[in-house]
Amino acid sequence: MNLFWYIILTLGIIAGIVNLGIAMARRKQPVVALVRVLAGCVSLLAVAGVLIGKSVRISHPFLHPQDVIIGAGVFIFAVLFLPSYFERSRSGATGTTMQQRAARPANATVRLRDANSDEWVN
Repeated sequence: MNLFWYIILTLGIIAGIVNLGIAMARRKQPVVALVRVLAGCVSLLAVAGVLIGKSVRISHPFLHPQDVIIGAGVFIFAVLFLPSYFERSRSGATGTTMQQRAARPANATVRLRDANSDEWVN
């Protein structure tokens, strides 16, 4: 195996570890955790497929290096970007936007300096 395949395998293993780690962190959101677990399993299965294919020396008749690079890009997109997009779309359903949270800070208090005055203190 040349250096290219080691890089592809390393990226697949890292993607699997990242997705499974995020799934463990998001256990309280079952749908997001399920999507992350599926993405992690897909990436680890792809790594296993490459290892088995290389160890048995299966050669593909029309697969060229540029096809493998394109496939690796699609693979990285599918297992890293799509679950995070799904997670953002699920968390955006809460209703408050970033502008709404910035407009009303959680620790802001307004007090009157004197009981008989209209002067405000932050």
